[in-house]
Amino acid sequence: MKARIFLFIISILFTGCGFTSGLYKDILKAQDFIETREFNKAVKIYENILERKPGKIINIKINFQLGEINSIYLNNYKKAVLHFEKVINLANEPLWQVKALEKIGVISYENLKEFKKSKYAYKKLMTFIPKLKKQVFYKFRYAQSLYQEDSYKEAKDIFKELTQEQNSEYSVQSYYFLGLVNFYEKKWEQSISYWFEYLKREKRKDRIIQVKFMIANAYESSEQLKQAYNIYYSIIGNYPNPEVIRSRLNSLYERRVARKR
Repeated sequence: MKARIFLFIISILFTGCGFTSGLYKDILKAQDFIETREFNKAVKIYENILERKPGKIINIKINFQLGEINSIYLNNYKKAVLHFEKVINLANEPLWQVKALEKIGVISYENLKEFKKSKYAYKKLMTFIPKLKKQVFYKFRYAQSLYQEDSYKEAKDIFKELTQEQNSEYSVQSYYFLGLVNFYEKKWEQSISYWFEYLKREKRKDRIIQVKFMIANAYESSEQLKQAYNIYYSIIGNYPNPEVIRSRLNSLYERRVARKR
């Protein structure tokens, strides 16, 4: 898949662009280094081409290629983002702007954990005109970025909107995050309510077990010890670390006994 991406980029480098035979040879040399996985050498050639101030189209495409190499193969995520930002600044075509913003969003959220930057990228994608096909995903990631920045009120508003999306995995996951936000706000009943809505829709067993654990935790935090005990007990045979559940059950049992004294 990755090889195909680079072949695609190289093919468009040669499409509709006038350049000298020397530039053509350098680009082919960089492609040879990519195919032999000598990525640092390819990067040096591309950077050298950029220093020679090629035409705008070549400049955009090489910056995009450098962003791909740095993010996929060299794990140099900050440098990758810089190249994708150059694409956005140079390109007037919506296609290149969308592609670069998508890359910045993913890298900032998943790799760099720079949620302010991911929020910016997904906000731009959300407000793109005409509306883009992946609008629901962008909205979900924007809400996740807000959540990661502890902007709970705004995040909740967007997650609530997303729960109305029919037949969407992001609708299901939004119930989970609404439970999580309310949990961190110590609104136990609301978090429990949203997580039960999540359980009605989720199919994956591992996620169901984990959310049941969190529901039990919310019951425990709100001093509803019997309900917490019952939920913990229901997952003891499936939870990855049964000792954690046994410890919680013992603690709850002792607290319930102490209440009756």
